[in-house]
Amino acid sequence: MMKKIVSAVISCAMIFSLSNTVDFTASAENSGKFTSTFIQSWLCRDWNAQRWEQEFESAKEAGFDSLILQSVCELSYTQNDTSASKQDSSSYTCTSAYSMYPSELDALEGCTLSVQNDGDALELALESAKKTGMKLWIGTVSDDRWWNYGWGVPEVSASGVSYLLEWCLENVELCSDVITEIQSRYGEEYSDTIAGFYYVNEIWNIDVACAGTDNGEYASLLGKNMNYSIDACGDKPLMISPFFNPDLSDAEQYGDFWRDIFKTAQFRPQDIFAHQDGGGRGCTPEEIRQWAQELKKAVDEEGMRFWINNETFQGDYQSKSIAELKSNYEAVSDLAQEHILFSWNHYYNPLVNSEFQTLSDEFTGFAVENASGDVNSDGEFNIADAVMLQNYLVRNGALTDWTAGDLCDDNRIDVFDLIAMKRKLTSAEDEKNYVDVSTVEELFLAMRNAQPGDVIRVASGTYDYTTYQGAQKIDTSAEGTENAPITLTAKDPENPPVITGTNPENGYVLQITGDYWIIENLKITTSQKGIVLDNSNHSVIRNCEVYNIGSEAVAIRDGSSYCTVKDSYIHDTGVVTPGYGEGVYIGSAKSVTGFDYKCDYNTVDGCTFKNVSAEHVDVKEYTTGTEIMNCTFYGDGMTGANYAGSFVDIAGNNVNVHHNIGYRNGNSNIVASFELHLQVEEWGYHCTFTDNTLYMDRPYGEVDTSRRMYVVDGWYSDFSVKNNMVDYGQGLVEANSWEFYNSDYVTYLE
Repeated sequence: MMKKIVSAVISCAMIFSLSNTVDFTASAENSGKFTSTFIQSWLCRDWNAQRWEQEFESAKEAGFDSLILQSVCELSYTQNDTSASKQDSSSYTCTSAYSMYPSELDALEGCTLSVQNDGDALELALESAKKTGMKLWIGTVSDDRWWNYGWGVPEVSASGVSYLLEWCLENVELCSDVITEIQSRYGEEYSDTIAGFYYVNEIWNIDVACAGTDNGEYASLLGKNMNYSIDACGDKPLMISPFFNPDLSDAEQYGDFWRDIFKTAQFRPQDIFAHQDGGGRGCTPEEIRQWAQELKKAVDEEGMRFWINNETFQGDYQSKSIAELKSNYEAVSDLAQEHILFSWNHYYNPLVNSEFQTLSDEFTGFAVENASGDVNSDGEFNIADAVMLQNYLVRNGALTDWTAGDLCDDNRIDVFDLIAMKRKLTSAEDEKNYVDVSTVEELFLAMRNAQPGDVIRVASGTYDYTTYQGAQKIDTSAEGTENAPITLTAKDPENPPVITGTNPENGYVLQITGDYWIIENLKITTSQKGIVLDNSNHSVIRNCEVYNIGSEAVAIRDGSSYCTVKDSYIHDTGVVTPGYGEGVYIGSAKSVTGFDYKCDYNTVDGCTFKNVSAEHVDVKEYTTGTEIMNCTFYGDGMTGANYAGSFVDIAGNNVNVHHNIGYRNGNSNIVASFELHLQVEEWGYHCTFTDNTLYMDRPYGEVDTSRRMYVVDGWYSDFSVKNNMVDYGQGLVEANSWEFYNSDYVTYLE
């Protein structure tokens, strides 16, 4: 029916308006305003492959074509003698060293590697970038001594050379060696994915250099330092991103400082000068333009590419409003060949902080302008857009967003765009095969006979699977594909169907044994188990309610990996067997036979758990890389049966638990927020707990001094922690010391 309507629209438009053409060339804008955005290594170094893919896909949707990994190596130094000059290199000791890949360089020997991703986070990032059609800029070495060296005229040490020269020689050798090693290690597989390299040392308008009182030493040393990185890059571009402080010099002086650097540094036409716009320092759009103009003059003389690095933070390091970002961007939009951000990930990305969703939507609305077909700007592309475009062409009606209608990408709106719209509408429909069901029998048949791309839409109502030939579950081995998953969903998400059994002691509501399924907008209830994924990879359960379940609500087991349980409400589980009434159960216990224990890189994201009799999430031995984030745990109903005494129980490796909230709600059966258990030797290690907020409502040790209600109880295990907050009934405090963690092997991340 839809195809007939669109065809009629096309026919009318061609008869009446072949000559009705409007040319918008003069006002056309680019489809994406920002090319790339920075991501800091401390945030992403423990990500698994699935999380990297999520980041690249999300960035792609926000209009970026690449990410800039700010550094792959981080070196932190402490000054032992605080009375010594900050410029005294001998007073520093390296206190931590981290690498995102297993380097063989002597200078990086002993660097900490992430155990979350087998020590090679960089390869996971490159692999995910390639898979998603994105690119990655790779920063080199972050050495925090840099920030202590750029003040005053460089002092000369007893050896007769300045501290800055000593540091530059050490730094330049390491940075260039890192670039060379990365090219050698990853170049054959990922050459097209590596966009270029980023020079980590952020140069600013150093006061004595801009005033000309340092005899040109800064310009000479920094120029030589950068040359080594330029040479190591080969054909790849090198990106630098300087900033400025208007209190240290004026814009013209800073431009002259860079002219002096360029006399030594041999930059090439492909290299990039990405000027930080100063928006984070509260500079006005007028000031931002003034400084950008002066630096652009110097860069143009050198023949480099000039980009603008738009700052997304305010003076208090909170997210900048999109309105202010837009004003700053528009002040310099005509000066730069490309615009990048520092940093969409840190200040706007809802994957990092769900509270950023509104900012993210506003950013995308501002930054991403593409010919989507959504000319009426209602957020959907459908027949209503074709009608609006027809009215525009035939009757000189209005278009809410003409750029969305320029499907021919020629800056004109005419009948050929309407023809392209018809093709886009019909092909979008053809890619999906909608299967509508309204009876239990139809539901069984649709699921068991599903093909890639099928969308099974279940009408509102109640579906008791036990009424179909005495079935004990709705099961299917049908498989989707990466590009054409099988979807089981509600026809009316506002009134979701209820798929149920008759007894919480028996059966499974759904058992999926194929890959690439999406199960969404359903109510699952009254069975021994709710949703079971067996040997199902890359499947998603989202926006479901699972309740009145005899044991586990959701089980991801028997070799199921890269699956996600997202934004679901799981409650009233374990109503028959409390000790086995987990909310989400990942893997299988060693005592269970017949299952593939390897269930890796599964994610529980944004779920709410309440009246769950056992652990809210139970991660079993032999599993790797589970991520539990943005969830809310309510302790009401946890029975303590079968040793269930925490929101999350972990026996697997490399689990990442972050940005969750837990409420003990006076339940004395809960004796720790998170627990690690040694079920099998070498399992239950290398986990990370960051940015969790726990309301444990009773001082630890108040009832039993041997049980402190730890944030993490894992006496045998090594694990890392950062930014966890806990309330023992007297207000939130930062859980940043040993008394909150029952282990002698805790790493406190900075």
